[in-house]
Order: sequence, then structure tokens, then C-alpha cells
Amino acid sequence: MKPAAGDDPDSGGTRTPALPTGEESRGSLTHSEGIMLAEEETGPTEEAQSVGDSQGKRRRLEGVSVGKERAAEGGERMLTAEEVALAARPLPPQDPPYPESGTLSDVVAWMDAKDALHDNNDLGDEDSLCNILALRKGRVRVTKSVGSAAIMESMDGRDMIVNVARSVVNVSATEPDGEVLYSTGIIIEYDEVGKRAKILSSSSIMCTKEGKLRNPNQKVSVHLSKDTVVDARVIFFNSHYGISLLEISAVFSLVPASLGSAPCYGHNVSVLDREVDYTLVVSYGSIQCLEYPFFERNHYMFASYFSHLICTGGPVINSSGEVIGLVVKHIPQAAIVSTSLVRKCIQMWNQFGRIAHPIHHLELTTVRMLEMVYRDELWARHDISSGFIVAEVCPDSTAEKIGIRRGDVIELIDLDHISTVVELEEFLLGLASDFLEKKLDLSSTVDIKIRVHDIRAKTSVCTILPMGFSDAAVRSYY
Repeated sequence: MKPAAGDDPDSGGTRTPALPTGEESRGSLTHSEGIMLAEEETGPTEEAQSVGDSQGKRRRLEGVSVGKERAAEGGERMLTAEEVALAARPLPPQDPPYPESGTLSDVVAWMDAKDALHDNNDLGDEDSLCNILALRKGRVRVTKSVGSAAIMESMDGRDMIVNVARSVVNVSATEPDGEVLYSTGIIIEYDEVGKRAKILSSSSIMCTKEGKLRNPNQKVSVHLSKDTVVDARVIFFNSHYGISLLEISAVFSLVPASLGSAPCYGHNVSVLDREVDYTLVVSYGSIQCLEYPFFERNHYMFASYFSHLICTGGPVINSSGEVIGLVVKHIPQAAIVSTSLVRKCIQMWNQFGRIAHPIHHLELTTVRMLEMVYRDELWARHDISSGFIVAEVCPDSTAEKIGIRRGDVIELIDLDHISTVVELEEFLLGLASDFLEKKLDLSSTVDIKIRVHDIRAKTSVCTILPMGFSDAAVRSYY
């Protein structure tokens, strides 16, 4: 990597005073600013001596520190001249507000208005690299997989589907007015002694898009067959990740599914769902080389498959019959949450009784998802081979104030092993777990050392992104 201006945000370079506290205009920030990230306090402040990496190990990371530690060592961090120049860059035009109605037609009109706004923005040559990145162009073209259907042609493949289907159930939520909502679920644990099972499903039928319970008197049930329905206890639901965990009692033995690792881009998969009448629906496709950040949900993966049933909660399985993801949304492609993220959420709940997720107010895509021609140009002109492209920055956010703009490319310093949005989310969830374990107060942040590449100006600046966390069910800036 070519040396960047101010290569270490904590040492060297020309020093300038920190940006003034309480600055009202957009584009200024003191790194000691606290951001209220959740609605409950987590307990007394403690200094974190180490953080958890994406494998759950505990070690000191050069690219990560806790904001409170910096404050204790001398107050505000002095910004380099390069960081001040980065924060002073002009802001892009403001996006129109997200429609309050949330209807499909209004959302489509809102998306069209956003595209038109940025298409009219003067970014220079239409085919320039900075224009390609800022306007979210240059993604890998996606083609549907035709080979995945071959699974059905083998007897082993058919047997595998039937075996997994024994763990696939229906989940229903009945409102007080009698309305019934359905989703699919998957048995992931079964206690033979206690005759109790845990069901992983979507959160969509029990909570609103704001993360609130639809109705406290809602009755949740699990359908184990066409004729067997049992009451379920909701252990937790989290609408940020779109998942819920239920517990049921069963008088007969149940078969839990085998949980695998994260889905792999381009691999063939099967998706299983249940009709309202419990009929099994099997769809075949592949994991697309596609990223569509959606309200700070950078962690979605997408599957290409056709099904007449538009349902959430269906398990995504690989050719070995392992559950590697869960369908949580259709936008319109099936949005998948990786099993690796689900595991971390369940572990966090079991340990702390809450789930914290990262707050950075950035919508990101991966450099590796660019068309090959643009990846080659990015490497040849800017010596960038990996990292994350900024698709959106929340107005008035910390990220915007430190100078991050749409179309920039961000690299994580000393964390080169993270190259996909799912790997990034796994890593940040590890930090969130440490956040809860150390009982840091809600104004605490974790400092992530980043390198920001301004593609148009052909400059690179190293700075610190203060990362916050929230244990609210959802946090959206719309």
C-alpha cells in the first residue's frame, strides 16, 4: 500500500487543534463527543483491556481502542491537518426523507428520487471511477444458477432435503383481533430429557419495522405438523438482524437441524419453506455476488431463486444439508442473515440477556464486488485491492463529521483479513460482545483506525472512526 498522508492518526504529521466542541455546523466534530446509542444504561464504566475478534478470541488489536482510554490519556485527540481537511470536504446533496407510509409504491418513488438527485450531481465524466463508486455502479453482473437444480436429480440430494425438512416448522402469530401472520422456522436445539426445543425464525411476524412488539397480547405458536400446534415462548426477537428465538415443549422427540458456517458467494443453495397448510416448498438457487445495504443492514447476503411463496424464516441450506443462513426479508431479492451472525447473537443473548449491534451510520459495499474492470482500475490508479465503498452516510452522523463521503473507499488499518460485509459484521459483533462484557456506559465508543481514500482527489487520509453500539432492537436514521 502506498503511504498515505498522516499514516498514523495517533502520531506524527502536522498537529492542529481539535475541532471545537459543540460546533453546530455539519462537517465538524470533536472525537470526545459521546453518542447516545441505546435506550437503557448498561452499567458502570470499566476500561476495556482487550477486544473480541471475529473468531471470539481475546487479544489486543492495533487498529482498535476504546474511546474512554484515549480520554483518560489526555482528553481530546489532536487532529492532523489532513484529518481537518478531510472533514472540511463539501457535503453531497441531501436525500429526500424516507416516506412515512412505508408502502411499496412510495418507497420505489423515494428510491427513484434519490437516484435522480445523485445522477444530476456533477461528478465529472460519467464513466469515471469516482462516478462509478458514488452512484453504486460497477457491481458484478448476476446470473441465475442453473446447476443448483441438479440437486433434485440425485437420490442423495432428495434424501438430504427430506432430512432437513424434518426440522422445518411453521410459526404463527395471532393478533387479538384474530388476524394470523405466518413465517417459517427451523428447530436448532432439542433437549431430550426436558422435552424442550428452540426454534429459530424471522422477527417480522412479531415486531414492527421500528423494532417494537406488534401487540403484547399476541399469541405465538409453532406448528409441528398439520395437526400438531403448540404454544411458544418468545426468548428474544431482534429486528435489526431480523431474527427471533422461540422455545416450545414437545411430548415427542424432535430433530434439530445442523448449523453450518457462513454462506459462500456463488455457491448453490436450497431454501425450505412451509405453506400455511404445512406443505413443504423447496426452492433452488445460489448466493449472489450482490450487496444492497439497506438502512444500515450491511450484513445482508442475497439468494437468487424463484418461489411462488414469499415467506421469511426459511432456512438456507448448502449441499451438505447444513443451515447456513435464514431468509429475513425480500427487497425484492431474498435477503439472508448468515448463520455465523445468528450464532453470535444467540451467544450474546445467552451471556448478557441482550444483543448489541454496531452503530456507524454507514451503508457499505465491498471492493471485491466491483466489476473486474473497475477493480483493476482501482488497483492500478490508487493501489487499492480491498476495502469498503461508502454507498451512503447518515446526515449529521459522526462518520459524516469526520469527513467520510459517499463514493469514498475505506480500509481498516491492521485488519486486512476483513474483506466482506459479513466478515466486518462478525468482527463488529465481537466488539459489541466485549462492550457488554465490560459494562461500558452508553457514551463510550470503540475507536477503529481507518484509511479514507478520496478517489476524485486521489488522496488518502488515516483517521479514527468512533464506533458505538446499541442494544435497542433497531436503530434507523429514517
